[in-house]
Amino acid sequence: MSPSELAAELAHARRRTESLLEPLSDEQLTRQVSSLQSPLVWDLAHIAHFEELWLLGSSRHDGLYDASAHARAERGALEMLSPVEARSYASDVRARVLERLPELAAEEPLVAMVVQHELQHGETMTQTAVLGGYPVPAPGRPPDVTASGDVLVEAGPFTIGSDDPWAYDNERPAQVVDVAAFRIDRALVTNAEYAAFADDAGLPWQHSSTRAPVEHVSFTDAAAYAAWAGKRLPTEAEWEKAATTAGNELEHLRGAVWQWTSSSFGGYPGFTAYPYAEYSEVFFGDAYKVLRGGSWCTDPLVARLTFRNWDLPERRQIFSGIRCARDA
Repeated sequence: MSPSELAAELAHARRRTESLLEPLSDEQLTRQVSSLQSPLVWDLAHIAHFEELWLLGSSRHDGLYDASAHARAERGALEMLSPVEARSYASDVRARVLERLPELAAEEPLVAMVVQHELQHGETMTQTAVLGGYPVPAPGRPPDVTASGDVLVEAGPFTIGSDDPWAYDNERPAQVVDVAAFRIDRALVTNAEYAAFADDAGLPWQHSSTRAPVEHVSFTDAAAYAAWAGKRLPTEAEWEKAATTAGNELEHLRGAVWQWTSSSFGGYPGFTAYPYAEYSEVFFGDAYKVLRGGSWCTDPLVARLTFRNWDLPERRQIFSGIRCARDA
């Protein structure tokens, strides 16, 4: 991309951040609403710290806003920048980055990482806003489900992953895998469908919008529902193949809820950490499960078909739902 195109992407991400934070008070920005989430003002300063570190080569607040240095539950007790100071810090970093964009254009993957990092934190901050009962940007919820039935995905080779400059290290390298035939549901699981499962299992579950996709379910919840329905969760290779070859037949592939897969998070053969091991590699293993697709507040730039989200199997604060599969 040209420097002007990269500048436009950086500006797009910043507008999304500002639109989320603008209506909130300083008290809302500094309060830690959950041990699972950072105070919003910490996220804002962390976004600036990350941009300063990777695009300017150093950071003024390295220890304070390094995500690996402080667990989320600890961040509310840190001596953070105030909302005014955090906004000033973010603006100053961005001004200096824009001055250097002509030379940074040669490092497009780094700029791409910074843009997407801010967009991803926008979704994390939206999770915080929902937990705190704060206003959130439109649409504020996933769209209703209208589809039914399933789709047969034939067996055969398929290219998974990406070599695009905007792809993260865990999406690379693109490679051919062989996927057996399977069937995948056209629709996401609705609140009404999940309520029937919860009632049968004696689990508390209430939601007024019965046709909306079920949201805020853990991997454990999702796998249990799929088994109850006589189905299973797709592997991430199955999900990506279905999305690529039969995507037009699948409702709300993106833009509704993240969809749990049965796959643990790991590197593809030939994986190389870029630009640092802590982005992906430290999370590899059976502890984390992969989600695919993208939610109602995931930016389309992030919600590409090869993008791999991951989280602990017990997490529910994320905008996660269920699409079931079964053997053909």
